[in-house]
Amino acid sequence: MTASTPWCLRDAERPLRLFLAMFLIVLSAGYAIGLVFVEHSSHATPQGISEQFRGSSETAPEGTEIRYEKSPDEMYVFLHNHVLSLALVFGAVGTMFHFSSIAKGGLKTFLMTEPMGAIVTTFGGIWLTRFVSADFSLLVLLSGLTMALCYVAMVILLLVELLVLGERS
Repeated sequence: MTASTPWCLRDAERPLRLFLAMFLIVLSAGYAIGLVFVEHSSHATPQGISEQFRGSSETAPEGTEIRYEKSPDEMYVFLHNHVLSLALVFGAVGTMFHFSSIAKGGLKTFLMTEPMGAIVTTFGGIWLTRFVSADFSLLVLLSGLTMALCYVAMVILLLVELLVLGERS
C-alpha cells in the first residue's frame, strides 16, 4: 500500500475482517427480523401501512384484526426509536462501506447516502400517513424498499470484500 492508496477493509488483518463480517451478519439478522415484522404487521402494502398507523375500519369482516390509530405519544416513541437506531445501523454500515475497495464515485456515494435520506422519507412518510393522508403510505413503501435494497447491496459487497478479497491480499 502506497501513501496515495487509501486503506481498504481487504487490507485489514484476518481477525478484524472476521469480526466485521460477523458484525454484519448479526446486524443483518436483526434488520431482516425487522423487515419480517413489517411484512407481518402491514403485509408491506400501502393499505396495510396506512391501517398500522391510522387504524382500520371497525366494520372490518369477521376474522380481520381491528387496528386502532396510533396516538401522538405512540408515534413519538416509534419514530424516536426507529430513526435513532436506523441512523446508527446505516452510520456503521456506511462507514465500513467507505473503507471498501469500491471505487469512489456515484455508486459508492449513492449507497452510503441514500439510506439516510430514506430514513427521513420513510419515517416522515409514516408521520404524514398517520396525521395527514393515507396516500403517504406509498412513499413509506417506496422509500423503505430503497433503504432495504441499499442495505443489502452494501452488506453483500462488504462481505465479499471481507471474506473473499481479503484472503487474496
